[in-house]
Amino acid sequence: MSGHNGSDPGAGVAVAAETGRSNLAHNVLGLWDGIVLGFASAAPGVSLAGVLGGLAGASGYGAVLALLVGFLPLVCIAFGFYHLNRWRADVGISYAWIGRILSPFVGAFVGVLILIAFVVSNSFSLIPAATNFLTLFSPAAATNNWLVTIFGTAFLIVITGLVVAGIRLAARFQWAISGFEMTVLVLFGCLALAHGLHGHATGVRGTAVPQAGWFTIHAAGGGSGLVAGLLISVFWYSGWETAVVVNEETRRARTNPGLAGIGSLVGVLIISLVLAMLFFADVAPSAMNSNAGWLTQAGLDLAGRPWGYVLTFAILLGYLGGIETTIITFGNVGYSMGRDGVLWRAFARVSDRTKMPWLAILILTVPSFLMFILQVWTSGASLAAILGDLASSLGLMFVVYYALTGIASAWMLRKIALTSAWTAFSGVLLPLAGAATLVWIGVKSWGESVTSVRVTWIVAIALSGVAVAASRWLGKSDFYTQLVRRPVAREELD
Repeated sequence: MSGHNGSDPGAGVAVAAETGRSNLAHNVLGLWDGIVLGFASAAPGVSLAGVLGGLAGASGYGAVLALLVGFLPLVCIAFGFYHLNRWRADVGISYAWIGRILSPFVGAFVGVLILIAFVVSNSFSLIPAATNFLTLFSPAAATNNWLVTIFGTAFLIVITGLVVAGIRLAARFQWAISGFEMTVLVLFGCLALAHGLHGHATGVRGTAVPQAGWFTIHAAGGGSGLVAGLLISVFWYSGWETAVVVNEETRRARTNPGLAGIGSLVGVLIISLVLAMLFFADVAPSAMNSNAGWLTQAGLDLAGRPWGYVLTFAILLGYLGGIETTIITFGNVGYSMGRDGVLWRAFARVSDRTKMPWLAILILTVPSFLMFILQVWTSGASLAAILGDLASSLGLMFVVYYALTGIASAWMLRKIALTSAWTAFSGVLLPLAGAATLVWIGVKSWGESVTSVRVTWIVAIALSGVAVAASRWLGKSDFYTQLVRRPVAREELD
C-alpha cells in the first residue's frame, strides 16, 4: 500500500454502481438485454453486407476460418472485461479500469480514444442507413445528396432521441429490430443455400456446397490469405463491449454485464459463420468482393421485387441498431469521464426523468453529424479522403484499447492467480494471449497500411494525448490520484 498516510489512494473506489456515485437508472436491464445490445453493436448483419465482401476478397471461402480465428483474441479480452467488471462496475469500462490499475494518464488517454473511435464510427453508419432506406423507394434516390442528408439527419435525430428517452426503451427497441433483422437474414440465407445447391447440381458457375474444407488454410489461399482476412475479421466483432458499458444500469451489475459481453461475442460468431456459409453457397467470393451492394442484389435475385427489398430493410435496421448502441457507448463513457472530472463535468448531468446522460450524448453526437455532412458533400475532396483514412484507422484504435484492457486484467489479478487456476487461466493467461495477438495484428496492419492511414491514426492518438494533458494540468480531477498500487485480493471480487 502507498499514500501519504500509508493507505492506498485507490481504496474505496471498488464499485461505482454500489457506492451511490451513479445517477443512472439502476437494475433496469437483465442479462439478455446486455447480450442483445452487445450483439447489435457488433452488428453481424451490417458486417455481412459491408465487410464480408472485402473479407472474401482477401481469404476466399476461407473467410469463415478467418472469422473463427479473429474471434479468438477478442473472446480472450472479453474474459478480461468480465473480471475487471467484477472488480469495478463502471460505465467508463476500460477508461476507468486502466486508469486505476495501470496509469491514470493511460486510462484517460484510452477514454478519449474510445470516444473518438465510437463518434467517428457512428458518422460512417449514417450514409449507408440513408441509402438503404432510399433504395427501398428508388435506387436513383440513393445517389441524391440532398435526400441522403435529409434522411441521415432524420435517423440520427430519431435514434438519439430514443436513447435519451431511456435505456429500457432503447433496449426494447433493440430487441424488436434485432429479432426481425436476424429472422430475415436467416430466411434469405436458407433461400440462398437452396438456390445455390440447385445451381451447383445443374452446373451454375459461382455456386458451391458448404463444406468443412472451407475452414482450412488452403481455402484461405495460404498463410498470407488468412493473415489478410484476419486483419479484417478482428474488426468484424468490435462493439460487443456495449454489453458491458451498461453495467451500472444492469441487474447484478458486477457479473451479468461481463457474461453478456462473452455471450454476445459467441452469438455474433455463430450467426456470422452460419450466414457466411449460407450465402457463399449462392454467391462466389469474387462476386461479393466486386459488388459493394451484393447482399441487396442477392435479395432481389432470390425473392424478386418487392419482396427482395425486405432484406434491404433488414440491413437498414442493422445500421440503425448500430447507431443506437454506439450512442449508448460514447454517452456512458463520456458520463463516467465527466463524473470523474476528467472531461467537462457537465457530461455527468443526468435527466431526472429518464436517468440518461443527455448532455454527453447530445454534445458527442454533434461531431458525428458534422462528419456525416462532410462525407456526403465533399466526395472526392481531400477532406473526404482524410475521413476515409480515419475510418480505416478505427481498427487500430480498437486494438490499442482492447490490448491495454487485457494487460490491465492480468496485472490486477496477479496475486489471486497464484492461488486460483481458473483465475490464472481466464483472468491472466487468456487476456494476455488476446492482447499479444491483437498487438501482432496491429503491427501487421500498420505495416500494410498506406501512409495516409498511419497519419490519421497518429492524429487521433495525438488528439487523445493533448486532451489528457489539458485535463490533467488545467482541470482538478481526483482521478489522476486514484491509482491502485496493490494487486486485488479475492474478497474484492466476491
